[in-house]
Amino acid sequence: MEDDFFGLLTTNKWPPRWVCGDWTSLHGWFYILSDLSIGLAYFAIPFILFYFIRKRKNDLPFVQIFWLFILFILACGTTHFVDAALFWFPAYHLSGTILFITGIISWVAVVGLVKVLPEALQLKTTDELETTVSTRTDELLASNKKLREINSDLDNFVYAASHDLKSPINNKEGLIAMLKSTDNKEVADEVFQKIEQSVSKVRHTIDQISSVVKIQRTEEQDIGEVFFNKVLEEVLEENVNLVETAKPQIIQNFAVDSIHFSHTTLKSIMYNLVTNALKYRSAERDLEIQVRTFSRENHTYLSVEDNGLGIDLSQNREKLFSIFSRFHDHVEGSGIGLFMVKRLVEKKGGDISVASEKNKGTTFTVKF
Repeated sequence: MEDDFFGLLTTNKWPPRWVCGDWTSLHGWFYILSDLSIGLAYFAIPFILFYFIRKRKNDLPFVQIFWLFILFILACGTTHFVDAALFWFPAYHLSGTILFITGIISWVAVVGLVKVLPEALQLKTTDELETTVSTRTDELLASNKKLREINSDLDNFVYAASHDLKSPINNKEGLIAMLKSTDNKEVADEVFQKIEQSVSKVRHTIDQISSVVKIQRTEEQDIGEVFFNKVLEEVLEENVNLVETAKPQIIQNFAVDSIHFSHTTLKSIMYNLVTNALKYRSAERDLEIQVRTFSRENHTYLSVEDNGLGIDLSQNREKLFSIFSRFHDHVEGSGIGLFMVKRLVEKKGGDISVASEKNKGTTFTVKF
């Protein structure tokens, strides 16, 4: 065959490979079958890659690299088929042309790989992806848990708030009916006084509700170095009448003298714990309050211990930090102090625990 298209199929310038050299049948067919086997494998691989691309076309990265590999592998397979054909059909010009095209495709694939390599190295490994999924799952579970707690708090809050508002309103209705039915000025003055007390109670309840809503929404702006002794001093000064009445012996032991925290939040926590100790004191003994701080396992702790009335935790532990829960009725109280303390502490990633024995005293320990 001579002068074919570009001379690619010219065969008369070279002998077939069978007669070029001293081939035995064994060595010749060993060469030919190896070439055919490699060529078939090279042609099978692109079909598998093509199937893979079709199945993963929406989330497969670097698709263009897959197509370059398909071309590269097909070109390599073609060179092996042509090499086997040279034993009978010595078209060396065609063989050289195919090798040249294969070389170009090979280098295009190399350049493509170099370009995508930095981005490919950023892909996460299977272990990293599993870690990410695990982390996201934990975050989702924590969010769901928090959401359930908020919903539970909301239910309790609505129930307790409606109960605390309903009681004084019913009381006022009775007092107004009594006022309408009497002409006695002394009785009327007494009824008016009770109505004012009832109105004051409603206002107080509304203020409490506002405080609860505020701690759920407020972000602290006054974070800095806060000294425990200064905060305790402020709390005692603001409750000077209660302190003078209770006449407590206050023992301070601040092994950790300060903390990087919100001054307002720390003051609110200490305010509620100390005023509870002052209000729920025992009439059978002098009040003693120990306020101390200490450090343990990289955490700062604040504890407020008193020798007051104590709480029966076997019956009240579950509702101790619930909103509007009260365990002593002989003094004024809102029933939201411990609820607020727990929310404030947990909002900052801490925890609060309690140890108490009825008629012996109570210790609240806050972990920051």
